[in-house]
Amino acid sequence: MIDDTAIAALQRSLSENREAKRKIKIRLAELEAEAEMLRSQMATFEAIIGQTELALRRVLFPDEDQSQRIDSRLASDAEIEAEVASIERTERSGNVRFNDFRIPQAATIILREANSPLHVSEIYRRMADGGYEFRGQHQLITLAVSLSRSKRFRKVAPGTFELNPNYQAGQVA
Repeated sequence: MIDDTAIAALQRSLSENREAKRKIKIRLAELEAEAEMLRSQMATFEAIIGQTELALRRVLFPDEDQSQRIDSRLASDAEIEAEVASIERTERSGNVRFNDFRIPQAATIILREANSPLHVSEIYRRMADGGYEFRGQHQLITLAVSLSRSKRFRKVAPGTFELNPNYQAGQVA
Protein backbone atom coordinates (compact mmCIF):
# COMPACT_ATOMS: atom_id res chain seq x y z
CA MET A 1 0.00 0.00 0.00
CA ILE A 2 1.20 3.54 -0.86
CA ASP A 3 2.09 5.90 1.91
CA ASP A 4 -0.33 8.82 2.35
CA THR A 5 2.51 11.29 2.86
CA ALA A 6 4.10 10.24 -0.44
CA ILE A 7 0.77 10.74 -2.23
CA ALA A 8 0.33 14.13 -0.58
CA ALA A 9 3.88 15.13 -1.62
CA LEU A 10 3.27 14.05 -5.22
CA GLN A 11 -0.06 15.86 -5.29
CA ARG A 12 1.56 19.03 -3.88
CA SER A 13 4.38 18.78 -6.46
CA LEU A 14 1.84 18.31 -9.28
CA SER A 15 -0.11 21.34 -8.07
CA GLU A 16 3.04 23.51 -7.83
CA ASN A 17 4.19 22.48 -11.31
CA ARG A 18 0.77 23.21 -12.80
CA GLU A 19 0.78 26.65 -11.15
CA ALA A 20 4.31 27.36 -12.46
CA LYS A 21 3.21 26.30 -15.95
CA ARG A 22 0.16 28.59 -15.72
CA LYS A 23 2.35 31.56 -14.71
CA ILE A 24 4.75 30.86 -17.57
CA LYS A 25 1.85 30.73 -20.05
CA ILE A 26 0.58 34.07 -18.77
CA ARG A 27 4.08 35.60 -19.00
CA LEU A 28 4.54 34.19 -22.52
CA ALA A 29 1.21 35.72 -23.59
CA GLU A 30 2.33 39.07 -22.14
CA LEU A 31 5.65 38.85 -23.98
CA GLU A 32 3.92 37.96 -27.24
CA ALA A 33 1.56 40.92 -26.84
CA GLU A 34 4.54 43.20 -26.11
CA ALA A 35 6.41 41.82 -29.13
CA GLU A 36 3.38 42.52 -31.33
CA MET A 37 3.16 46.06 -29.97
CA LEU A 38 6.90 46.57 -30.65
CA ARG A 39 6.46 45.24 -34.21
CA SER A 40 3.67 47.75 -34.72
CA GLN A 41 5.88 50.57 -33.40
CA MET A 42 8.70 49.43 -35.69
CA ALA A 43 6.36 49.57 -38.67
CA THR A 44 5.27 53.07 -37.68
CA PHE A 45 8.89 54.22 -37.38
CA GLU A 46 9.76 52.63 -40.72
CA ALA A 47 6.96 54.63 -42.34
CA ILE A 48 8.11 57.86 -40.63
CA ILE A 49 11.73 57.20 -41.62
CA GLY A 50 10.70 56.56 -45.21
CA GLN A 51 8.69 59.78 -45.37
CA THR A 52 11.50 61.78 -43.74
CA GLU A 53 14.11 60.33 -46.11
CA LEU A 54 11.90 61.21 -49.06
CA ALA A 55 11.39 64.76 -47.76
CA LEU A 56 15.14 65.16 -47.19
CA ARG A 57 15.88 63.86 -50.69
CA ARG A 58 13.40 66.31 -52.20
CA VAL A 59 15.07 69.19 -50.34
CA LEU A 60 18.68 68.08 -50.88
CA PHE A 61 18.36 66.70 -54.42
CA PRO A 62 15.52 68.64 -56.10
CA ASP A 63 16.52 67.60 -59.63
CA GLU A 64 16.50 63.87 -58.88
CA ASP A 65 13.60 61.73 -60.12
CA GLN A 66 12.35 60.28 -56.84
CA SER A 67 10.20 57.58 -58.44
CA GLN A 68 13.17 55.94 -60.16
CA ARG A 69 15.33 55.82 -57.02
CA ILE A 70 16.01 52.16 -56.13
CA ASP A 71 19.36 52.30 -54.29
CA SER A 72 19.78 50.48 -51.02
CA ARG A 73 18.85 52.26 -47.81
CA LEU A 74 22.51 52.34 -46.72
CA ALA A 75 23.56 54.20 -49.86
CA SER A 76 20.60 56.50 -49.38
CA ASP A 77 21.50 57.17 -45.75
CA ALA A 78 25.14 57.79 -46.65
CA GLU A 79 24.21 60.22 -49.42
CA ILE A 80 21.78 62.11 -47.21
CA GLU A 81 24.22 62.34 -44.29
CA ALA A 82 27.04 63.46 -46.57
CA GLU A 83 24.86 66.18 -48.10
CA VAL A 84 23.65 67.39 -44.68
CA ALA A 85 27.27 67.46 -43.39
CA SER A 86 28.30 69.43 -46.47
CA ILE A 87 25.55 71.98 -45.87
CA GLU A 88 26.50 72.29 -42.19
CA ARG A 89 30.18 72.80 -43.14
CA THR A 90 29.19 75.45 -45.66
CA GLU A 91 27.06 77.26 -43.08
CA ARG A 92 29.87 77.14 -40.50
CA SER A 93 32.51 78.29 -42.94
CA GLY A 94 30.25 81.08 -44.19
CA ASN A 95 30.00 82.57 -40.71
CA VAL A 96 33.56 83.50 -39.73
CA ARG A 97 33.04 86.77 -37.91
CA PHE A 98 34.69 85.61 -34.67
CA ASN A 99 36.87 82.80 -36.07
CA ASP A 100 40.24 84.33 -35.10
CA PHE A 101 39.15 85.99 -31.86
CA ARG A 102 39.61 85.01 -28.25
CA ILE A 103 36.65 85.04 -25.87
CA PRO A 104 37.29 88.53 -24.42
CA GLN A 105 37.71 90.06 -27.88
CA ALA A 106 34.51 88.58 -29.26
CA ALA A 107 32.56 89.37 -26.08
CA THR A 108 33.77 92.97 -26.19
CA ILE A 109 32.42 93.41 -29.71
CA ILE A 110 29.11 91.80 -28.78
CA LEU A 111 28.65 93.96 -25.67
CA ARG A 112 29.60 97.11 -27.60
CA GLU A 113 27.01 96.32 -30.26
CA ALA A 114 24.36 95.50 -27.64
CA ASN A 115 25.14 98.71 -25.73
CA SER A 116 23.67 97.08 -22.63
CA PRO A 117 24.50 94.25 -20.24
CA LEU A 118 23.87 90.74 -21.53
CA HIS A 119 23.49 87.37 -19.86
CA VAL A 120 26.22 84.82 -20.51
CA SER A 121 23.81 82.62 -22.47
CA GLU A 122 22.97 85.50 -24.83
CA ILE A 123 26.66 86.40 -25.27
CA TYR A 124 27.34 82.71 -25.99
CA ARG A 125 24.52 82.55 -28.55
CA ARG A 126 25.70 85.65 -30.37
CA MET A 127 29.30 84.44 -30.39
CA ALA A 128 28.25 81.03 -31.75
CA ASP A 129 26.07 82.74 -34.37
CA GLY A 130 29.13 84.75 -35.37
CA GLY A 131 31.16 81.61 -35.97
CA TYR A 132 33.05 81.41 -32.66
CA GLU A 133 33.89 77.77 -31.97
CA PHE A 134 33.90 76.95 -28.28
CA ARG A 135 35.97 74.02 -27.11
CA GLY A 136 35.34 71.72 -24.18
CA GLN A 137 32.20 70.42 -22.57
CA HIS A 138 31.19 73.34 -20.33
CA GLN A 139 31.18 76.24 -22.74
CA LEU A 140 28.90 78.58 -20.79
CA ILE A 141 30.99 78.10 -17.66
CA THR A 142 34.18 78.71 -19.64
CA LEU A 143 32.69 81.91 -21.05
CA ALA A 144 31.47 83.13 -17.64
CA VAL A 145 34.84 82.45 -16.01
CA SER A 146 36.68 84.19 -18.84
CA LEU A 147 34.46 87.26 -18.53
CA SER A 148 34.82 87.27 -14.72
CA ARG A 149 38.61 87.16 -14.90
CA SER A 150 38.97 89.91 -17.49
CA LYS A 151 39.20 93.53 -16.32
CA ARG A 152 37.33 94.77 -19.37
CA PHE A 153 34.02 93.28 -18.12
CA ARG A 154 31.96 93.97 -15.04
CA LYS A 155 29.41 91.60 -13.52
CA VAL A 156 26.14 93.47 -12.97
CA ALA A 157 23.84 90.58 -12.05
CA PRO A 158 24.14 86.80 -11.73
CA GLY A 159 25.53 85.60 -15.07
CA THR A 160 25.15 89.07 -16.59
CA PHE A 161 28.04 91.23 -17.76
CA GLU A 162 28.66 94.64 -19.27
CA LEU A 163 31.74 96.44 -20.52
CA ASN A 164 33.70 97.99 -17.67
CA PRO A 165 33.62 101.75 -18.21
CA ASN A 166 36.85 102.09 -16.19
CA TYR A 167 38.69 99.97 -18.74
CA GLN A 168 40.45 101.93 -21.53
CA ALA A 169 37.80 102.87 -24.04
CA GLY A 170 39.55 102.30 -27.39
CA GLN A 171 40.80 98.78 -26.82
CA VAL A 172 39.48 95.82 -28.73
CA ALA A 173 41.95 93.14 -27.69
